[in-house]
Amino acid sequence: MHMWFWFGNNLGNFLLPGYNVATPSSFFCTCLGLFALAILYESMKVLQIKLHQSTLTLIQSQSPTLSENSCLLPRISSKSIRRYISLHCAQWSTWSFQIFHWFVHTSLGYLLMLAVMSYNIYVNIAIILGGGIGYWIFGSKLIELNMKQFFKKQTLINCDKECADNTTSYQGDGLTVTEQLVTETNVEIHISRDTC
Repeated sequence: MHMWFWFGNNLGNFLLPGYNVATPSSFFCTCLGLFALAILYESMKVLQIKLHQSTLTLIQSQSPTLSENSCLLPRISSKSIRRYISLHCAQWSTWSFQIFHWFVHTSLGYLLMLAVMSYNIYVNIAIILGGGIGYWIFGSKLIELNMKQFFKKQTLINCDKECADNTTSYQGDGLTVTEQLVTETNVEIHISRDTC
C-alpha cells in the first residue's frame, strides 16, 4: 500500500478483497464509477435539504391550531383516530426515509474518502472532477434551498426610521424578502507616537 501520491493503473485489491483492479480497462471503469459516485454524492445534498423541508411541512401541517375558543379536549371519533394514525405513519415513514438517506449519503462519503486514501493520482482526479461537476450541476439549487431556509428562520425585528430607510424589498422566484443593506463605516484610529 502506497503512503504517497503515485501514478499507475494497477490498484490490486481496491476497497474490497475480491475487487481486483489490474488491467487498464478495469482501472478506467473504476475511475468512471468513482466519478459518477462523486456526482451522486453532491446530488444527495440537495435531496437531504428537500427531505428536511418536507418533514418540517408535515410536522407543521399536523400540529393543531389552538385558539382561546377551542376546546381543550377534542372530540374523539373514528375519523380523528384514523387521521391521527395516518399523519403519524406519514411522519414515521418520512423520518425513516431520512434516516436511510443519511446512512447512504454517509456511507458514500466514507467510500469516496477511502478511494482517495489509495493515493492514486488518477483516482483522486476522477473524484475531484466528479465532485466539481456535481457541484456545478446541483450547487445553484443547493445554495437556493439553503437561502430559502435561512430566510424562513430569520426573525422580524422592529426597525426604527433609520433602519427602515436602509431596507429594500425585492421579488425573486415568488419569494418576497426584505433585505437590509450593508452600509460602510470609516473609522479613524489615532495613536500617539509616544506609545510606539
